[in-house]
Amino acid sequence: MAIIAGNAFAASNIKYPEAPKSDTVDEYFGTKVADPFRPLENDTAAATTAWVEAENLVTQDYLSKIPFRDNIRSRLTSLNNYHKHGMPGKLHDGAYYFYENDGLRNQSILYRMNHLGDTPEVFIDPNSLSDDGTVALTGISQSHNGKYTAYTISRSGSDWVEIFVMDTASKQLLPDHILWAKFTSAVWAGDGFFYSAYDQPEAGKEFSNANEFHRIYYHRLGTPQSEDQLIYMDAEHPLHFYSASVPDDESVLFVYGGGEGLGNSLQVKKMADVFDSAKPWTIIEPSQDFECSVVDVINGTIYIHTSWGAQRYRMMTADINAPQRENWKELIAQQEGVLVGAEIADENKIVLTYDRDASQRLYLHNIDGSLIREIVLPTYGSVGTSTSRKSSEMFYSFTSFTYPTVIFRYDINSGNSELYKATELPGINFDDYVTEQVFYPSTDGTKIPMFITYKKGVKRDGNTPVYLYGYGGFNVTLTPGFSAQRFIWLENGG
Repeated sequence: MAIIAGNAFAASNIKYPEAPKSDTVDEYFGTKVADPFRPLENDTAAATTAWVEAENLVTQDYLSKIPFRDNIRSRLTSLNNYHKHGMPGKLHDGAYYFYENDGLRNQSILYRMNHLGDTPEVFIDPNSLSDDGTVALTGISQSHNGKYTAYTISRSGSDWVEIFVMDTASKQLLPDHILWAKFTSAVWAGDGFFYSAYDQPEAGKEFSNANEFHRIYYHRLGTPQSEDQLIYMDAEHPLHFYSASVPDDESVLFVYGGGEGLGNSLQVKKMADVFDSAKPWTIIEPSQDFECSVVDVINGTIYIHTSWGAQRYRMMTADINAPQRENWKELIAQQEGVLVGAEIADENKIVLTYDRDASQRLYLHNIDGSLIREIVLPTYGSVGTSTSRKSSEMFYSFTSFTYPTVIFRYDINSGNSELYKATELPGINFDDYVTEQVFYPSTDGTKIPMFITYKKGVKRDGNTPVYLYGYGGFNVTLTPGFSAQRFIWLENGG
């Protein structure tokens, strides 16, 4: 208590630097709203830079005087120094790819192996992409024939991404290099890929100016970016953004639109017509009033995960030749939980992930929508899946508050799960901790699901310090997840 009181006294005597101000007032629908700190939106202004530097000095001066800070740093370092396993995924070349971190590396390394149990080889080590660790590997995508692998990087946490291409077998870097892409991956079709990008920004304003007119281009391997073909642009909505999607059979190109509504628009064009700007797009859904996501196209049938007519989402199908929303047919109706994920597996199965009371559940269905079985999970938690249309083998990862990520190998035909990889944290016995789910009534009577995690023996009498964390926005549910640094709080009685 003496430490807390001392720090509280120190905090009360802090002299904060004065932020740049203005007399800015905006009017919205007849209501005037003052925005005195509008100058801070100019992040490159000298006054903003000076204020940030002064704020940092105040913060570091306060933190440096906390007597147990080094002990916290040492314990956090120890807690995070454990082996982290990623879930394997079989890509188009038939090999298994997975991320792994042996302890405290800034980024996990991407490995591959031809068969489970083989000695893995390093495919991409993102820690080697820069000397200072500020370049992040943000994603990979493989051509449908497995011959090429594209990967995206971000520099210094920017939303701007660059795209590079490798020969998959040899890992040789090809000369193809895409700049000023944003909110995109490389979406393969033939010996090239679609990507989304903006015009090159004005020098010095790369990270502060608003971007307009998001476009979709096609890059053909072996050609410069300057020759990439413009595939889609919306001149009437400069602030909307667009992304491309291509099914495994490369029969069509889907274009998603967003930026205004709660969901997304969706349109499609047959691949044979994509490179002819005179050929019209087929509008599947013109509005952004609800979400609609194409899971895959199989034998001319589109499988759609959507919130249309179902706030908790459902699965629909459509004929590729008549894909408009009015022609959709319900495949799997809305359930009690929220359908948050869908994948096609083993050619004729669907794996569905549901959120229910802020915890996830996993189900296996036939391609006709009929339920096969629930895939039972260990306890309250969050799940990720890795499936292949070409295999009855599936992997799923599971994690919870006191349950570090565990990976299971699942046989779709038999329903058997076997442990593939488990995570251990030296010095922590997870059996010493417990997680309980409780429901707290909101002001309108709605029961809000909450989780309480603590060390066994801690008295829940209202006197124990509680770290409360919640989130609300964008229809995102905060499901249980593991964080090693929480244990410094839990092992000290919080």
